[in-house]
Amino acid sequence: MVDVNKDVDIYYHYRPTRSSEDMSFRTFRKVDDVSSMLSNSSLSEAFDGTADNRLPGMYNLSLPVSLFGKKGIYTIYIKPREVFCTIRDVGALAAYPEQKGIVIDLNSVDDTSYFDDDTLVGYRVEYFDYETSNGLMRQDYYRIVTSNNKCEPVSQNLTSANTNSNGYRFNTSGTLCFLTLTPSSSPSFKANSKPYIGAPNQRIAITNTKFDPVMVEVEMTEHDIETLSIMTEGNVVRDLDRGRVTHYNWDNEIYKQFEFSTVKDNYTKRSVAEVKIDKSDNIDTSLDIEELTNV
Repeated sequence: MVDVNKDVDIYYHYRPTRSSEDMSFRTFRKVDDVSSMLSNSSLSEAFDGTADNRLPGMYNLSLPVSLFGKKGIYTIYIKPREVFCTIRDVGALAAYPEQKGIVIDLNSVDDTSYFDDDTLVGYRVEYFDYETSNGLMRQDYYRIVTSNNKCEPVSQNLTSANTNSNGYRFNTSGTLCFLTLTPSSSPSFKANSKPYIGAPNQRIAITNTKFDPVMVEVEMTEHDIETLSIMTEGNVVRDLDRGRVTHYNWDNEIYKQFEFSTVKDNYTKRSVAEVKIDKSDNIDTSLDIEELTNV
């Protein structure tokens, strides 16, 4: 089950028209309160008879007026949340030297709750190219986390050389986290080729794989199908003395009011134009259709 507050990031992009070329409308903005837009859908009745009637995989999307109150086109991007961190070391467990992994310093991570023991199993690790693009370009490969545990370094003497190297052992109170990845072992047909799992000081992004990114385009308009139907199919009263035309909604409440007039030439008195003026700022409420028609 996706935890909206922990697993999801939402970004949105706004532009007033599709042809807008203003540079200020070309950036995406991050939504701070994801739960204000996304919530889990529920069943009318729990299919298994329990109190939890959430519908797995289905969510309701809300659009707060504070963010989506302008007329125009919005692009909404819903994606798995990423945790950015830096690899402190690529090492092995002291008791199991063949078990290699990457080590993360939890003191440099904004939210350490992601790194509780075995909470990252199934997450994806993506690598940034720190040599050729200053750490800004993602590589075209990734690894999957198979385990994660808090750990601490231990000094060990390597049997293959007369030098010391840091290994790691699990410690639930440690400030480091040891992540094992797959693939991390050599293929049978190329035993000397170790798969790349990272390098010290390399920047990585850890992402959950609970759902695929989703893009939604929403266009905010002043009118919808109902208001257009009211103007074309709703009740209308025309005041012949003042040229006022009043449109009513389905409850016979005044929706729009216009004033029609004819402009004539001062010399010939010929009609030269018809004028239609929106009187929404000065509606004549005496034109009540129910009183006029006794409906």
